[in-house]
Formats: sequence, structure tokens, C-alpha cells
Amino acid sequence: MKVKGHCLCEKVEFSISVESKRFDACHCSMCLRWGGGPALTVEAENGVDFADEAFVKVYSSSQWAERGFCSHCGTHLFYRLKEGNFWNVPLGVLEDRNSFEFSTQIFVDHKLGNYDFANKTKMMTEEDVLKAFGAET
Repeated sequence: MKVKGHCLCEKVEFSISVESKRFDACHCSMCLRWGGGPALTVEAENGVDFADEAFVKVYSSSQWAERGFCSHCGTHLFYRLKEGNFWNVPLGVLEDRNSFEFSTQIFVDHKLGNYDFANKTKMMTEEDVLKAFGAET
């Protein structure tokens, strides 16, 4: 199914395809620094279809991933792996965000100790995540 979204200033509009309406939370140190808290994201099946990429800027945040943002308002638009077709989009930029269900928390062994989510979710450590992506620990 298609889901639409846009940045805060609406200069970047896009759509994504999702297999199911679920979102996840990432507690890794990069996501915490990038957004000031855990990243709540939706997996985009086939990347992001931008109406216009004029304001889309990309930051190479690691050897394996990039993060995109609007160059006008700074809204975070996506996280993607440099190899393969894995894209995550922040839940908050989607128009239909209230219809998504909280599914999984990753890097839970890096989660700050001063908050907890009440939702029952699947919990994955760094080791679990690296195994799921075929990386060695």
C-alpha cells in the first residue's frame, strides 16, 4: 500500500510503499544524536518516491548508511543502507501515522535508562540486529 509524506516546510513531498502498517524504534547512539531520542521509523519497501528532489540532501553517516534531510527546514526524511534496498522513513513525516502499530525496538542494549515505552514489542540487541542483516559481531 502507498503512504504519502512531507517535510515540515512541505518543499519535499514523497510516497512510499509499505508491506504492513508497522513502525519500529531504534535506540542506537547515531539515531539518538540525529533526532534527540529514539528513531521511530517505517520500512519503505522500494525506497522513497520523491515528487522533486531539489531540497533533498544526503549525509553519509557511516560506512554502510546514509541519512536524508530537507535542506530548507532540516526535517529528517530517511535512513538507507548504501548497499541493497533498505530504507526507513521517520513515522512523524507520514500523513497516515496514527494507523501504524508499534512492532520492534532495536539496539535495546544501547537504550538510555531514563525512559521506557509501555507498548509490548519485539526487542532486539545490537547482536540480534547485526545477525539479522548478515553482519558479523
